[in-house]
Amino acid sequence: MKPPKNFPIIDVIQNNDNFTLENGDSSLNMATTMKRRFHQRHGNLISLSSNGRTASRNEPRQEFNNGLVISKSVLKENEIFEVRIDKKVETWSGSIEVGVTSLDPGNLEFPTSATGLCEGAWILSGSTVLHDGEAILDEYACDLDSCNVGDRIGIQRTNSGELHLFHNGVDKGVAATGLPARVYAVVDLYGKCTQVTLLNTAHGVNHSSDDSSSEDDSSVSEDNVDDEDTETEDIDRVEELRVPLDNASISLPSNNALLFHQRHGSLITLLNNGRTAERGNAREEFNNGVVMTNRLLRSNELFEIRIDKLIDKWSGSIEIGVTTHIPESLDFPSTMTNLRTGTIMMSGCGILTNGKGTTREYGEFDLDDLAEGDRIGVMRKANGDLHFFINGHDQGRAVSNAPQDIFGVVDLYGMAVRVTILEWVPPATHAMTSFVDQRVSQLSYLQSLAQQESPNVFQAGSWEWTDRPRFHETCGIHAQVINGGLTAHRPNAMDDFNNAVVLTSRPLQNDEMFEIRIDRIVDKWAGSIEIGLTKHSPEELDFPSTMTNVRSGTWMMTGDGIMHNGVAIVDEYGLNLDRLREGDRIGVMRKLNGDLHFFIKGVDQGIAATNVPPNLFAVVDLYGQATQATIVEPGDYAEEPVEAQVPADDNILRFYHLHGRNVKISNNGLRAQRPSATGEFNDAIIMSNRPLRVGEMFEITIEKMVDRWSGSIEAGVTTIAPEELDFPSTMTDLDHDTWMLSGACVMKDGLMLNNSYGLDLDTVHEGDRIGIRSWEETLHFFLNGRDMGTACTNVPSDVYAVIDLYGQCAQVSLVPSSTPNNVLVTSRQDSHNSVITVPGLMHKFHTVCGSSIQLTEDFASACRIRTFDNAIVFSDKALRTDELFEVKVDKVASQWSGTLLIGLTTLNPDDITDGQVALPITAASLRSKDTWVIQGSQVKHNGKIIKDNFSSTLERLGVGDTVGVKRCPDGTMHVFLNGDDLGTAARDIPKSTHAVVDVYGVVEAVSVTSSSTTSLESQRAPSISSSSGEDSDREQGEPTCSNPNRIHFHKHGKNICLSDSNLRARRTASYNQAVVISEYPLPRKKLFEIKLEKVTDEWTSSVKIGVTNQSPERLGFPASASNIKKGTWIVQGDAVFHNSNKVRTFNGPNLDQLKEGDTLGVLVDAQGQLHLYVYGRDHGVIAEHIPNPCYPLVDLYGQCKEVSIVTEELGAIGVQEEREKAAFENGLKENTPQSLYALGGSGRICEYQKLCLRFKITLGLHDAHFETNPKFNKCYCEPCRKYQGTSEYGDQGDPLQRYTRPFGWCKFAIKLHSRAETLNVFDLWHVAFHGTKAGAVRKILDSGTLLLPGDIALGGDQLTEQPGHFNDSHKPKDFDTKQIFISPSMNYAGCNVYAKKQKFTDPKTKQVYNASVAFQVRVRPNSYTTGPQTIGVNHNIDPYIENSKIEWFTKERSAIVPYALLVRVQPK
Repeated sequence: MKPPKNFPIIDVIQNNDNFTLENGDSSLNMATTMKRRFHQRHGNLISLSSNGRTASRNEPRQEFNNGLVISKSVLKENEIFEVRIDKKVETWSGSIEVGVTSLDPGNLEFPTSATGLCEGAWILSGSTVLHDGEAILDEYACDLDSCNVGDRIGIQRTNSGELHLFHNGVDKGVAATGLPARVYAVVDLYGKCTQVTLLNTAHGVNHSSDDSSSEDDSSVSEDNVDDEDTETEDIDRVEELRVPLDNASISLPSNNALLFHQRHGSLITLLNNGRTAERGNAREEFNNGVVMTNRLLRSNELFEIRIDKLIDKWSGSIEIGVTTHIPESLDFPSTMTNLRTGTIMMSGCGILTNGKGTTREYGEFDLDDLAEGDRIGVMRKANGDLHFFINGHDQGRAVSNAPQDIFGVVDLYGMAVRVTILEWVPPATHAMTSFVDQRVSQLSYLQSLAQQESPNVFQAGSWEWTDRPRFHETCGIHAQVINGGLTAHRPNAMDDFNNAVVLTSRPLQNDEMFEIRIDRIVDKWAGSIEIGLTKHSPEELDFPSTMTNVRSGTWMMTGDGIMHNGVAIVDEYGLNLDRLREGDRIGVMRKLNGDLHFFIKGVDQGIAATNVPPNLFAVVDLYGQATQATIVEPGDYAEEPVEAQVPADDNILRFYHLHGRNVKISNNGLRAQRPSATGEFNDAIIMSNRPLRVGEMFEITIEKMVDRWSGSIEAGVTTIAPEELDFPSTMTDLDHDTWMLSGACVMKDGLMLNNSYGLDLDTVHEGDRIGIRSWEETLHFFLNGRDMGTACTNVPSDVYAVIDLYGQCAQVSLVPSSTPNNVLVTSRQDSHNSVITVPGLMHKFHTVCGSSIQLTEDFASACRIRTFDNAIVFSDKALRTDELFEVKVDKVASQWSGTLLIGLTTLNPDDITDGQVALPITAASLRSKDTWVIQGSQVKHNGKIIKDNFSSTLERLGVGDTVGVKRCPDGTMHVFLNGDDLGTAARDIPKSTHAVVDVYGVVEAVSVTSSSTTSLESQRAPSISSSSGEDSDREQGEPTCSNPNRIHFHKHGKNICLSDSNLRARRTASYNQAVVISEYPLPRKKLFEIKLEKVTDEWTSSVKIGVTNQSPERLGFPASASNIKKGTWIVQGDAVFHNSNKVRTFNGPNLDQLKEGDTLGVLVDAQGQLHLYVYGRDHGVIAEHIPNPCYPLVDLYGQCKEVSIVTEELGAIGVQEEREKAAFENGLKENTPQSLYALGGSGRICEYQKLCLRFKITLGLHDAHFETNPKFNKCYCEPCRKYQGTSEYGDQGDPLQRYTRPFGWCKFAIKLHSRAETLNVFDLWHVAFHGTKAGAVRKILDSGTLLLPGDIALGGDQLTEQPGHFNDSHKPKDFDTKQIFISPSMNYAGCNVYAKKQKFTDPKTKQVYNASVAFQVRVRPNSYTTGPQTIGVNHNIDPYIENSKIEWFTKERSAIVPYALLVRVQPK
């Protein structure tokens, strides 16, 4: 039975005279007013006034603490003790701190700050909750440091002992639990906060579900409350509300509701029954977007709109106001500020009356700075004052004596594209709503009593829904509801990632579980499914791009956090939804007591929110990776029978069923994979199912790798049994009884034993085999059957094999035993003497396929997405003899006839790609090449039947059935069904055939289940000589590389003398004939590095370095390395030469400028790209397609007289990547991966940066303004520029705009607001500079933006134009000096006209310098005007920027984001 449409709450309240506010339950008191005071004992800098209700901190600019005040009396249960911030100063960091203490203030020794309170104190400082001085919650939902003047902060102890904090009346949730009954409120006027005032407070919401709390709980004995307190704490009980209970009073829509008028600007389209207005052609047109209300505004009526959509193209944004013009007769202007009569508008941060500015700086917000979801309102009060509201905050009186008959008006200008009118609820209705909400729990209690007393009248369940929840057909524009409302999907999942919100067709009941199963995941996008509850019905919701954008009545779980109305309230709640995979389940439930719970895989994640109202709709957002979900019946949590599939035969080595959380075991324990290989890189440890026997080989084949992460597979052994192991994120984290090979490093218990082992696991590829064997207390690793030597000794017996599917390695399979028990008696076996068939890589489908096929899962799955044909797929490679190609049926569609076809073809799918062959609609029509297929019970060759009644079973395929085909050694084709050989289907099948599958008719989707087969012989590691045609005529027995880990100089020119075991080379005469080459080839991914030991100024030019594929014995040594004409790449100066021809220059360090002690090197990566290293830093790819092998060579030319090889053992140095294994750096765009101070070639710390830092300290700037991570700072002095290889200019923004880098300056990164990341300023905005004087730096940092001439800075100073620049008495005609001036050139912005020099005496050396300062900024494209230089010079200021475009100016403060302070110090 469905519930009645209108629950009779109002009737019960209206007709039940006994059920009133007089029942004594304090939780139902609606407005219990209390007059509180601060205690007369307080911090020693506090002064109390206003009869003890206002507290001020004395000397606020000299002292920041000793401002502690405490309530005079104990807090009553559920009472909100609320203060208003009256004054703040910007001198200090930190701000107000609040909380409670159980200590009596009459006996308390007051600490300097609230965080010093101990023995029963709970304090919120910033966003951290502390108990007795120790942090118990790091990220609470309210950050007190961000509160502003006028904000209200409330403290509440609930009757269940919970501490709640309120910000502007909004409950921010539970801050602490277990509070004692007697606590006092604590307020600390710390840092910026200098004055607060106590407000009359009301009882808050009763957070307890227990209705039996005694009256004594609300009247705790207060020994310290005097008579004066008793007199001032009047409790004014309000009369029972007598609000007329008609439909209008309950905010039901009325006939004269505020909507947009049907007449409007020419580009406007009205949506949502007139509640939403949208400007069309928004990227081409920025105006003609005026809309008005459909009726006059009433006095004290709020006209409020929500910004739904903005674009980041234009400057300027939404404007709002009122007008006396009637929409029926108005000739709508292009913008409302053009009207010269009867119009008042708020534009930017000012007020315009009839098109003229009347108030320049109004309120706290700039409309141009608002974001999507922000709200703007306007109200004419009864006294004629006009007020504007931003996000519910009254901005104060804008205009007095506003006309009475006015329409609301909105101008969708510039960035603003779409807005929606919000429904305004009058205050009386707010009170009624609160009153009704408080009665709901009592009514539920009455209902349960009625069911007990009169079960025949009030049947249990008669109020409940009996139908199963389903998705409503109204949903987001990219979503589609199918399967009778049980399934929702995003059809174009590879093209769109959002706009896929779906809601249930009815609200959920109390304690009703709504649960869904994730059906499909794609790996293209970031983020994944989101789920929650909302008060909005699907019929009324204006579906957003993502549900977290909804700012009212919505609770969502996203990632591992909880958001309420678009604001994060819990940061780390439960399992991360972004990590869920196909088949995982997610549920949501609102419990009877109002608690919100989420469930993942059937496990309750705990309370996500409290006091959640009833009658909410479930909502699912198919965001990012999640593309399909189905509603399921709760309670069925059968685990996948993975463990049951693994036989318990300990004699066979398998992967154990216990493993890391990101691993999936399949194929009877013989295959392991990391399912989300592109999304996660660790937590993928697998172990053998039993200890290895002495001499037993544990060998795996790498089946799949991803080209995303650094680092790869790790392997080793441990004595820890898998049942006893708490699997870490990576095995090298273990600190006992574990031996691992990571890269080329052998590690024991997380500590390095050897960093140059003969096998580097970071260099292995798909198809390689990795083996582990332990015997005679030694551990050996094998690559493709080859013993790489002893890795470590003293390894005990009875160790388990361990594999870590880390980084790039995504899937492996176990190699079956090739000998009984897989134990070798000999220490080494010659692998190429035996040919053993082993599993290879998983089969895949070829990229060539029918037009109806969609390939997924790395080409291992094929799905027909339309009609019943055009669904041919091929194996990606030709099958070997006796190699089975098998597919599994994943999905069937009963509406079609016919079924899957399978067979073999001599057609090469690559010929179809080349256009030589066209693909028919069905495999039975393949006739261009010999093709044999099974169709139903018939065998066909090139479309003709050659065998009838072969098998009838293929016509009855169902989900889970497997079908395979192979060519046997006798040339026959055999077909397999569910592993059973159906016999010979055709004969005389040639070799080199591809499998062909036609996903036809009833079969709609298949996936590959088979693997290729390889032999150990084909897996032998090739010798270096076999890799190069250049050395094919090498004499038999000549060594190719006797020790590939050791490298030194070998052959050389006539002027070279070698010493120090051939690790040092010296030029003995002249300036040339000094080429020297290594004896052995340079292994891939190994750095060859030299150090310049001696440099002279006698010659020009200097050292050269590179590689050649010419062996040392064959190389004819010319006078210079640049003259080698075959297979050689040389770096000389700042240019690259290939075979004696200059092929390119690069923006790196010039080798001719290197000094003694500098280092220089080359490296060839796995892709054959040549990298140049200077000072140990990779300066990028300088050449490609480098052959293997190649030999490093050096030319000690000109100034370079002596060099030495930095390392004797190449493996000991390797290459340090610029990021950690499998980690990404998430910082500013111009950061460097080095430390705070750039290192010169000799390893010295940059003294210039230290000098600039000492000057910055003298400016007295607060550290809170700057980034704490030093990696965001950068020095642009000449030595650092050489080291970093930085070019002189860059191009940034959209569209690209050139700027020149600030050489000679030092950059200190400014801490930015999170909106900078939201606006994507580092990708889309342009780079510019703003020179200023040192005295203005702090004013700019305090205000957070650049200032205009005439602005009043914090502290009361008024800014004026810089001396020497244009001002009102000295300027060109019509030139406006009241603008912000910036430049893309630091040569211009840093000149003395703008960046005034200041005398600076270095406190360390006492030397006197001239110091200058400037800001590096990001500026929004199209927000500024370019112009010529205005400082009166005649020369070209910057070689990369024309003088005519070197000055930019704008009035839009919000269009400029300062992100770095620049400092330059010059000798006086």
